[in-house]
Amino acid sequence: MTRINLLVAKVVLLGIFILWGSAVSVWAEETKVSVTAYTLKECYHNKGKTASGEMVKTGIVAVSPDLERKGLKLGTKIEINNLGTFVVKDRTSRRMRGNIDIYMPSYKEALRFGRQKYSLVQNEEESSLLDGKKKYVRVLN
Repeated sequence: MTRINLLVAKVVLLGIFILWGSAVSVWAEETKVSVTAYTLKECYHNKGKTASGEMVKTGIVAVSPDLERKGLKLGTKIEINNLGTFVVKDRTSRRMRGNIDIYMPSYKEALRFGRQKYSLVQNEEESSLLDGKKKYVRVLN
């Protein structure tokens, strides 16, 4: 083999290993999020108005800034298993990390809900790996 053929073979092998390694790392990464609940009592400072300009109501969630950077932007529909479908219409405080806040009309119900750990699923391939074995939040659009 000539030197150029050897160089091409090495570059091709390196490319294969890089692609294989990146594909494996995508599957291995699992984003954990905390799901909590909030009521009008917690959003008194803005009189119940969300970051999207709407008033808070059932079916609305607020997400932390880091999750917004991961794709959960305002208007995104998500499914929280065993709880239903929600729309991201609000943001949490900047100091929150990895948090999804569900609006609930009842303060007692929100306290009962507490803080629960879920896995964030970004696409259909990832959701097929879960097979209903744990709590998940799935991005629908």
